[in-house]
Amino acid sequence: MRSNFKPLWAAFCVGAALVAGGICAGQDAARNNNTQDRDAGQVKVAVSHTFRTSEIVGLYVRNKAGDNLGKIDDLVIDMKSGDVRYAALAHGGVAGVGSKLFAIPWQSMTFVMGDPNKANDRHFVFDMTNDQLDNSPGFDSSHWPNVADPKWAASIDKHYNVKRQEEPAADNKEQSGRQTIAYETVFRASKIKGMDVRNDANENLGDVNELVIDVKQAKVKYLALSFGSVFTGGNKLFAVPLSACTLKFDNNKTFMVLHVSQDALKNAPGFDKNNWPNTADPNWAKEIDSFYQRTAQRNTTTTIERSTTTNK
Repeated sequence: MRSNFKPLWAAFCVGAALVAGGICAGQDAARNNNTQDRDAGQVKVAVSHTFRTSEIVGLYVRNKAGDNLGKIDDLVIDMKSGDVRYAALAHGGVAGVGSKLFAIPWQSMTFVMGDPNKANDRHFVFDMTNDQLDNSPGFDSSHWPNVADPKWAASIDKHYNVKRQEEPAADNKEQSGRQTIAYETVFRASKIKGMDVRNDANENLGDVNELVIDVKQAKVKYLALSFGSVFTGGNKLFAVPLSACTLKFDNNKTFMVLHVSQDALKNAPGFDKNNWPNTADPNWAKEIDSFYQRTAQRNTTTTIERSTTTNK
């Protein structure tokens, strides 16, 4: 009996281990199956946050109570950094007539996609009552302030209790001989549209037809360049990364310089101005970025150039 005890005990232990292993394996499999079921039951949500300025201007702004505060009339953009700083909100008046404009810091608003099946459901939310907005600093649409004035911007930010990330103070002045020349990089979106675009050879390529903005990042991603009839019969647009351009001041003119030759630009990916692509499609953005990374004559960020030539 004693001689058979060890083999029987060993067999029992092995069997118990196998059973326990099977139970654990089954539990692990069950956990894995449950995880897979949960994953299978989840729906990935892709939210578009890239829009043209023409899709942003005109959107309603509402407060948290659902009251309409007005509509977006324009945007204030720093073309050096590409930052969208403010939205000009048209508020008050009757049917839009007699309304005042209020510069609202972009980060103070929340963009709401809304129900795509409901007209005008896409909007912004701004946490302020109509009475509070009436008592905020505003201006007439025909008498815009100097949006590039840092003192004006500081007063707006202070009123709405907005603290911007500390950045080195921009020195928008240059000394040329005995003359100090100041330049501005902050513009209204409506003034950027129509701005001339040239190349490094100073050849006219067309003008800015539209801006493509990432509302989440508050950044201008692309300029839509209209070539005109020289290349395309005036019906084609070319999306150009803002980072491939330089904002240039030459005497009394301000324009964008795109560091791509005319011949290279003829082969750039373009589209019909009446049939825009899905600008939120990452594949579309990748194609655009890849083309200009290959063909740009120099690596740039959005920089500033000022001609040293002065009129005598």
